Amino acid sequence: MKTLLFLFLLIPSLSWGLTFKNGESINVTVDDNYLISKPGILFISPEELKSKIRKSKDLNSVCDEERFASYEDPTFKADKSYRGMQITDKLFEQFNPLFKKYCLLIVNEIKNDQKKYQEIKNEIHNLFIYLAETDYLLNFHKDPDDTDHAYATSITATPLLFVYSQIRNDFDNDNKSKIDQMFINLINKNKYGLNIAVGENSSYGNHGFYNNNIRLLVSILTNNEEMFKKSVSYFFKQMELNQTNNGLFKFDSKRGQCALHYNLHGFSPIMSTIWNLNIQNIKLTNVKINGKHTLDEIVSTLIDSVNDPKIVIKTNKSLGYNKSGIKTCWEAEKIKFGSDEIVLPYTSQIWFAPYYSLTNNKENYEKFSKSSLPKLFKYKGRDDANLVSYFHKFIYLDNEMNFIEFEDTFEKITLDDLEF
Repeated sequence: MKTLLFLFLLIPSLSWGLTFKNGESINVTVDDNYLISKPGILFISPEELKSKIRKSKDLNSVCDEERFASYEDPTFKADKSYRGMQITDKLFEQFNPLFKKYCLLIVNEIKNDQKKYQEIKNEIHNLFIYLAETDYLLNFHKDPDDTDHAYATSITATPLLFVYSQIRNDFDNDNKSKIDQMFINLINKNKYGLNIAVGENSSYGNHGFYNNNIRLLVSILTNNEEMFKKSVSYFFKQMELNQTNNGLFKFDSKRGQCALHYNLHGFSPIMSTIWNLNIQNIKLTNVKINGKHTLDEIVSTLIDSVNDPKIVIKTNKSLGYNKSGIKTCWEAEKIKFGSDEIVLPYTSQIWFAPYYSLTNNKENYEKFSKSSLPKLFKYKGRDDANLVSYFHKFIYLDNEMNFIEFEDTFEKITLDDLEF
């Protein structure tokens, strides 16, 4: 129970303010009881990941699944003409291959193929040093009036952060310091998306979830207690301000036909945050994380909304529309209810793996398996990359949970399935 005390204890804290464009302001309390207990560990320790891969029946097939075979732009020059999704697409193309590169590094280490192991290790190390020395991540255009830059560089950064967390101790102190500072500088550049008046729909919708999640990961990676405390406190403020009567997320539920998509899209960084807080001994599975609903209740409502999108439509109408965000999701399959339309889920739903691993909630397991979501339970290399979905079988799927049988009923991804 001590891990829940941070919600209730009266302990020293500091507050900082947020002011929105409409003049409304709130205070965010930074709780001194939020502590990093396992610095540097993101998602899974290097030793545990290697141990699980070592147990694979066929090492030659472990690293087969990948969206991109090689780096498309080895010079990594930031194009300042790129905006929004152009930045997002480019960074996914460049950073997702790191998952497979690191997988091959582990496999060749296990096989004791020192030549291949050293080649891959040098390639990965040189990439991080190059990125740090050129400030590549910091050179894309940022418009202070919207959160597109913060979103684009946050949603795509997890492959970098994860792989670096796994090999960070292999760098000398000088290079380690440079790479750490690169990530800290990115957080500082993107804090405008959380700390100034860019609008609550961005700061407290899915853009803010991705932005704050990366801040949490960087704080753990660099053992930055102050950044960690701010990120955890901000997460709870995000959850509190997103409270609705049924557990959907307030700001993304205002987004018209895209409301269902964005509720699910924003849940990937939320589960990343909850998973990594759990590693730091901050357990949230039985906590009313928005002040009204537990994680189980929120997931139950999300699945119910997939099965019956009228739940989202009703919530949308009760909250009022964010008119600028009504039709901002990709063109995908829609379903009509009278004059209302809802875009059906089309992105990866890997978030269910860490959720089920943490909760073992059988009721939601059954609801999920009977919904349309299992066909999307696969590595797609987009928002799911924030959950290190390339390695999801090794990070989240415990053989004792009988989860593998559940997954094996899902569609197998092929190159024809991959769309960008």
